Amino acid sequence: MHRRTSHVKKLNSISIDSSSVLQIGDSEEVNARSNILAVQREKAIFYQHEFEFADYAVFSVPLPAPCPAEPICLDTFHDCPRIHVKKVDVPFTAASSLIHIGSTDCLTLETRVKTIRHLLRDEPKRERRS
Repeated sequence: MHRRTSHVKKLNSISIDSSSVLQIGDSEEVNARSNILAVQREKAIFYQHEFEFADYAVFSVPLPAPCPAEPICLDTFHDCPRIHVKKVDVPFTAASSLIHIGSTDCLTLETRVKTIRHLLRDEPKRERRS
């Protein structure tokens, strides 16, 4: 990995979500993983141990490593040992994402989300008999 010095004059970020990384400078390896179980209910009544990650396969199924359709050929030339950034505006960084100014050898990011909605059903209306 080619090492450089990173200089950032100004960085604006309102929110950095869970398992996200804000990295200024070099890193050998970055691993960020986020499991999200989002439950929405019309009536906010929840019971202890009602929703467990182990109950949903989406959180345990192995993910295949992505393979590019074509080989990637990359030539880089670092003519300057410094990275200069004047300004970065990133209003929001979502789960398991990365804002990185620098060099990285290995990068692994993973987010798994299961959304459950429990809505109340209206009782069927009965017709009046005359």
